[in-house]
Amino acid sequence: MPRRNDIQIEYDEETRSYYTVWEPVFISSGKTRNAALSDLKQAAHFGVDAFIDLKIKEINIRKEN
Repeated sequence: MPRRNDIQIEYDEETRSYYTVWEPVFISSGKTRNAALSDLKQAAHFGVDAFIDLKIKEINIRKEN
């Protein structure tokens, strides 16, 4: 299964709006199922924040140039 750690931003002419596609991979662990799921939730939240912040910075840098 191919992995992509980038957020793809595309424009749809028909709806005249942008959409995003992101295929992240998160791994978590825990001594119980609930603990593993809680760890996954924390990892996913961190990943979402970090990747989106990076993409916003990338877009802003392109705008400045």
